[in-house]
Amino acid sequence: MSAATAELIERTLRDAEGTLSAAECATRTGISRVSARRYLEHFHTTGTADVSLRYGTTGRLERRYRFRGRPADLRSGGEARA
Repeated sequence: MSAATAELIERTLRDAEGTLSAAECATRTGISRVSARRYLEHFHTTGTADVSLRYGTTGRLERRYRFRGRPADLRSGGEARA
């Protein structure tokens, strides 16, 4: 993963009003939908983003992402604060 792309995705997610799908994030950042989804899922796994599900226009579930922020108990190096 690229630090520059991660920062771009995070900034886009943080600046969004409400939630974003991977396709919307891709359009706003100029990267592919697959790459946007990969970064968004990474943020979800690390606790930086929340995910909700919504039925799209074709009846398929759409994953929606919302910026949550960095976990307060973790430093950038991944160490828990005492």
